[in-house]
Amino acid sequence: MNTKYQDIISRFPDYMKKLTDDSPVLPYELENIPKRGIYVFYENSKPIYVGRSKNLKQRFRQHRQQSSGHNSATFAFMIAKMDAEKVGVDIKRTREELQNDSVFSSIFSKTKKRVSEMQVQVLQMDDPIEQTLFEVYAALELKTEYNNWETH
Repeated sequence: MNTKYQDIISRFPDYMKKLTDDSPVLPYELENIPKRGIYVFYENSKPIYVGRSKNLKQRFRQHRQQSSGHNSATFAFMIAKMDAEKVGVDIKRTREELQNDSVFSSIFSKTKKRVSEMQVQVLQMDDPIEQTLFEVYAALELKTEYNNWETH
């Protein structure tokens, strides 16, 4: 097995401990948010989504802003699609078509508000390879319900 890969994954249990040691907070309550790293969204004290970013402040803003579209509020968009399907919205359309649908747009707006009220935990992680691998590892360890490894 590749030694660099082995070295990276050997650190994951320690990273996981660091990521989950502190209590989750609202994104704007993070005092010294790192520039880049891994984040976990929590709802009702349950981890539901793991993401990664090279600019955490900007990413949290994108997730929460009502003005964010389908390309920037991707987590909210994914949840909105699930909720929309439950009420009979045809979600097999393009992202643009969904965003322009009045019923879907209303659901998407409510979902962005919901995401803005979620708490987060963050872990500074600068290396993009480590981020990529750890995102999957953390999602599996935390059993997050919204991480989906399908491409769109």
